[in-house]
Amino acid sequence: MKAIPKKYLIIGSGVALAGLASWGIYKIIQKANNPSAEKRTKKIEKELMSTEVNVGSEGYVNVRSSPKVDNENWRKLDFKTNLLKKETSSPVGTIEKRVKGEDGYFWYKLQLTKAIGGKSIGYVREDAVEISK
Repeated sequence: MKAIPKKYLIIGSGVALAGLASWGIYKIIQKANNPSAEKRTKKIEKELMSTEVNVGSEGYVNVRSSPKVDNENWRKLDFKTNLLKKETSSPVGTIEKRVKGEDGYFWYKLQLTKAIGGKSIGYVREDAVEISK
């Protein structure tokens, strides 16, 4: 078996090192041009703060006391619900916060325009409303 000359080892190592350096630079540039999902989420939330929320295309929106739909518990003979009101008038309220619910949907925590049952805070699902811009 022939021994590999030193110069080939040095050249091969240099090529590998240059490749790793190029890959590292590419990743740094990519990260700078493509902010992380967390940064994008924070940017979206910042833009949404104090924005008015209107009734969606269905003509109503369910305002709830927590960011989930819990009225599917009828199979367990649990008939309580977190539904505060089926709101039909706009604006429903202004956005205080955007949260991800247990169901995987995003919900808006709203400062309600009109109190419902003495509560001035309510939650609506993001896909059920329209945003005033």
